[in-house]
Amino acid sequence: MKKILITVGNIDAANLPQLGRGYFSLREELGEKTRFTIMVPDQDLDEVVARIRVALGYMDRNSLVEVYSPDFTIYPLLDEKEKGDRNIPNGAKKRKRSPIERLMDSVKSYERLDADILSLAAVASIVGLVGLFLNNVGIVIGAMLIAPVIGPIYAFAIHSATGDRMAVLRDVLNIFLLLVSFILFSLIVTWVLGFIIPLGVTGEILSRTHSSPIYAITAIFLGFATIVALAKGIPDSIAGVAVAAALLPPALVSGISFVLYPGGMLPALVLTLQNAVGLMAGSIIATMILQIEPRSSGERSAARTILRRNLTLLLILVILLAIIPIISING
Repeated sequence: MKKILITVGNIDAANLPQLGRGYFSLREELGEKTRFTIMVPDQDLDEVVARIRVALGYMDRNSLVEVYSPDFTIYPLLDEKEKGDRNIPNGAKKRKRSPIERLMDSVKSYERLDADILSLAAVASIVGLVGLFLNNVGIVIGAMLIAPVIGPIYAFAIHSATGDRMAVLRDVLNIFLLLVSFILFSLIVTWVLGFIIPLGVTGEILSRTHSSPIYAITAIFLGFATIVALAKGIPDSIAGVAVAAALLPPALVSGISFVLYPGGMLPALVLTLQNAVGLMAGSIIATMILQIEPRSSGERSAARTILRRNLTLLLILVILLAIIPIISING
């Protein structure tokens, strides 16, 4: 159940009562303003908000719409309706979706690579390097927990779903810069440590110098599962571990290999790109299946075009990156 509060001027108040028709609604007079409270089932929220947006287009711009999730509600009429809905075949039921405004708000902190994110990337790189050089998978997993790699991919998926071209380009650049930062941190730290202590190529490092098409396919599934988890409210600290596992170690090995094992640099770099592109493709597929999209029909049409183009381009890149290891083996 969602609680919608609509506050408008008294002159515009006459245009709103019909929006709450069929739902529990309340009208309050607040001096020069009028507030409407409408209680809406989750599955009807998109439809009601779309109607509210249309109505607001003809009103004073100094209007406010708020949406809340009450801790619980007791509404006998709704309980009876839900009991009736249980008898409706699954195919006829409305799909429950996360409000697009909540998803858009959740990615704002990921739209820019600030000093805090880069600091976390540096710390994750150092911890990951320690684990790789000690051949200790537990330390490598610890680095994955703090690596800030889920945010830009999540933002890329949501902005693609809403058709924001400039934001999508910015997100792609952020993903690229974050990967480059991991590689550079790894390269510099490895180069410096080489003058202090002897470094060797361990099994954990060698395991990331072999790329295969199966990794790209796995990354697609990981990207899909991650967006589904985040859209359903699972904390990004949990969902992001899978993404970090796919990107952080091979990116670090790319930097290590440049210093210690040049023959492994290209496979590690290809593996990194395979996983990154696969995660992005899987994230877009998830937004399409979850029907994450703008509310207005015009924006939905434009967003779907961008989604299809992005997905097509990413799948082409996945195929090209999957071919590279096969060509190198045959060559």
